[in-house]
This record gives sequence, structure tokens and C-alpha cells, in this order.
Amino acid sequence: MYDCLKGKVVIVTGGSQGIGWAIADAFHREGCIVYNFDIRKPENVHHDIIYMECDVSSESNVSSSIAKVVKRSGAINIVVNNAGIEKYNAAGEVSSKEWDEIIGVNLKGSFLMSKYAIPHLLRTKEGVILYTASVQSSMVQKRDAAYVTSKHALLGLARSVAIDYAPHIRSVALCPGTILTPLQLWCARQEVGNDPEKVDQKLSEWGRLSPMERQGRPEEVANVAVFMATSYASYVTGTCIYIDGGLSSFIPESAPDSEQA
Repeated sequence: MYDCLKGKVVIVTGGSQGIGWAIADAFHREGCIVYNFDIRKPENVHHDIIYMECDVSSESNVSSSIAKVVKRSGAINIVVNNAGIEKYNAAGEVSSKEWDEIIGVNLKGSFLMSKYAIPHLLRTKEGVILYTASVQSSMVQKRDAAYVTSKHALLGLARSVAIDYAPHIRSVALCPGTILTPLQLWCARQEVGNDPEKVDQKLSEWGRLSPMERQGRPEEVANVAVFMATSYASYVTGTCIYIDGGLSSFIPESAPDSEQA
């Protein structure tokens, strides 16, 4: 346990499932006061994590929800911009409505949360904003144009906040790889249908793409998020941290033997 986090006020967006739920739970276990901003309640209700219905793509929702947190808890110390959605389509196929929806949640939502939280974080003189980006912030999957664009842009936002608000706010992007979450299950079903055996095979196939030869777990991302918010990471800002089992460092092709080179 990190004693430096005890009593800190944390907001996690998209905290009702997957990585967001794991992050919210991890901060709660550190003794933090945790708020979950999401459009849906968590399936596994955690009575000590305070749920607030909030559409992060709505400026009025975000501003009023943050005001409620400050009124209730008196401060905001840490914001984790985790809410995200993904729908497959190439740039020439995606509709404007779908594009706006994905960019609205993934990018605009993170911008709005940052915008309205920053004045409160500055008052603490040691605020932290974390952004759940992706390996697709630097790599590209086929037919995923809107999602990839949103995740690339999150790196720019995280770095801009770091530069503009140092030394009083640290800003870090977290870049998970293939993590076993409800979103990952949805992606697998988009490719192979609903047959459980085929879905498991697809998930295993994606896991084998990384040198660790498996999918990551949400709590493995949460552990990094918690550490990044502690005083032990006090000199880390304006950068991205990959939690991807080595995927982003790996070229999955065989090299010729030295004798043949």
C-alpha cells in the first residue's frame, strides 16, 4: 500500500467495467475516495466507490459532475481519463455520426474532464491526470480509423497538459496492449462471431502476438496507474507508459540465420 495516496480524491471515467473498474478498485484499496463517472452502473456494485452517471462527451455533464465531487469531497487530486469506445471501420467507410461518437468519448471526453478538473488539481500543487491511451497510439490496426485517431491524439493531449501545467500537475498516458476486458471480447466477436470456442481461439491468438504470449489482465494496468499517481513517480510526466507485454517493441517475423545473412 502507498501511504501517500490515502485520502486522495480520485475520479475514474469509464469505471464500471474492464480496465476502468480495475483502476477504480485499486485506488480504493489504497485508501482513496474514488468516484466512477460512467453512463452505466457497474454490474458488480462496490458500495465504497461513488458512482455518478456522466456522459464524458457532454460538457454540461462533465462540468456539473466535477462540481458535485468538489462540493462533496472538497478537492480533486487525481483524474483517470479511461472512458473509451471502439467500432471497426476504415476511414472511407466510417459514418460521420460514428466518427463523432468515438472521437467524442475517447478524445473530447478526456479534454473536457481535463479542462474542468485542472483548476482544482492546480490548487493541490501535486495533481495527476492519467489517460488510458493504447498501443494503437503508436501502432495501427486495420479498419479501426476513428479509434486509432482518438488514441494517437490522446498522446498529444497528455503531453500538452504536462507542458502547460508543470510543475503542479503531472500528466501521463498509459498504453495498454491486448487486455482481457469486455471491450476485447466484443472485438473478438466482431471478427469470429459468438461461438465461445472461436472467441477463445481469437483471444489466444491475440495474446500470442506479444513476447509474453498472453493477454494482459486489467489489474496489471491498474497497478501501473496507481504507481504513476504516487510520489514515487513524481518526476514522470509528459510521456507514455506501455503495458503491452512487449508488443510495441516486437516485430513478429523470423530473421534469417547469421550464416545466411
